Amino acid sequence: MYYAHRLADNPDEDAYPLRIDGAANWSPITNIDGALVGSLWRASIALPEVPSGHIIVPSFSMLGGDYQYQVALVDATTGQSNRLNPLLTAAENLVNWPEKCADLMAVSAQIDCWHSESELLDIGLVITVQSVQAPSNYILALSIREISLTTTFSATKSVLQDPPRAISQMSAEANLRNRICSPTSLAMVHASLTGKMAFAQIVDDCYDPATKAYGKWPLAVYAANTRNLVGAVESLASWESVAEILAKRWFIVCSIRFKKDTLTGAPLEQSAGHLVLLYGIDVSDPEQPTVLVMDPAGPTSGEVRRRYKLREFAQAWLDYRGGAYILNQATFST
Repeated sequence: MYYAHRLADNPDEDAYPLRIDGAANWSPITNIDGALVGSLWRASIALPEVPSGHIIVPSFSMLGGDYQYQVALVDATTGQSNRLNPLLTAAENLVNWPEKCADLMAVSAQIDCWHSESELLDIGLVITVQSVQAPSNYILALSIREISLTTTFSATKSVLQDPPRAISQMSAEANLRNRICSPTSLAMVHASLTGKMAFAQIVDDCYDPATKAYGKWPLAVYAANTRNLVGAVESLASWESVAEILAKRWFIVCSIRFKKDTLTGAPLEQSAGHLVLLYGIDVSDPEQPTVLVMDPAGPTSGEVRRRYKLREFAQAWLDYRGGAYILNQATFST
């Protein structure tokens, strides 16, 4: 199955490249006396019935970046829940939020999503946001799809953007360069859209103390929000959606994995997890369509721009989880 539900308070056609379903119903969290508790707001989305073997990806972003949030899946019948760490996981932030919880055994928690281990029947996504005012200029999204599937491609028209500004993660210090594909991809998006270079700062902003890594999906979106970029994390499931996003001039940062020598022309022989920036699909040769990618693992900035066979890239990305950051410059302001 595939399911996507997106909520926003700026649902015009330029606010996001895929369908917006309405606005979220935010409720302030109050104590027994009716006073607000730490400027907390809560909303929920009911999930459809979800079979086992699916990935469930929540996403929240709010322009300006002045927020913190935590998500949980909750069984409406039993009250059992599976709660992820909050967005910002430095010790001073963690103490203000409930600890991770895994009472709901039907799903397994990943860093920034869940995998269904058995059928989910009456489950809801609950998000708690810390913000001085009720959330505004936000995108709340939930996407669900099979973890592994085989996608098909039948487009007859190329979708091409100008090549983004190239940044190589290998230009960073030796102890860092192999860990920062996600912030490097985001830095390329940011530089291309704004003309500004903030590579080092974006790398710092994408560091997650809980995992000691730089690849946490929602943290990349948060770093984008602080720089007037909007978007969401989604688990995409079709080339039609990919083409629609690219045609509207949005960028897609793709989470890929591939075995040794299965992605022809890649600077890495193999990877268990890597982020690249997708900016086009070329069908000028209908027998061998290709994707246009900025691969931050290129040894130099001049070797970042790559062209991969679409079928090989599909196996590395869209056929497995399809995780992506979908990003653009904001069309509205705070």
